[in-house]
Amino acid sequence: MEDNQIILLFNQRNEHAITEITEKYGELCRKTASRILETKQDVDECVNDALMQMWNCIPPNHPTNLVAFLITITRNIALDRHKYNTRHKRGKAQINLVLDELSDCIHSSEDVEESIEERLLVQSIERFLDTLSYDARTIFVQRYLVMLSVNEITIKYNLSVSKVKVTLMRVRQKLRKYLKQEGWL
Repeated sequence: MEDNQIILLFNQRNEHAITEITEKYGELCRKTASRILETKQDVDECVNDALMQMWNCIPPNHPTNLVAFLITITRNIALDRHKYNTRHKRGKAQINLVLDELSDCIHSSEDVEESIEERLLVQSIERFLDTLSYDARTIFVQRYLVMLSVNEITIKYNLSVSKVKVTLMRVRQKLRKYLKQEGWL
């Protein structure tokens, strides 16, 4: 089933939308959550919560890219769960490294009242990503949205480790400069 048909099912409040989106993107959601969370139970709960949030978000939201919308929701729920799970200890998952790499560019906040500001920041980052080459954008998204390791990216796209690391470093520098110009830093 096409994404626009799934969105139509959500808009019609047809529960078949959950079945369709799970069949089409369920495994991708699990992989995304498992890169952040350590236990299968947490991953399963995260995916279920993401599906519930999709049900509650569409409508009123009308995503232009269903998979990006779903993966973003899944990743955010997984990050919240990870934060909860590692509040008193340093986690072992890949997420700590990824968040450390982006910490110079993006400051996180746990204040719910800043959610509007966070959405504006996301829109600003999306505009920034539109300025990148296809390769740079793909590497950046694979690292910081899908949360693949550098080695996984090199294997997936047949690139050298140095190419991936240099691209990520340059994109982070450009992002930092862009966010300064936009008034975020």
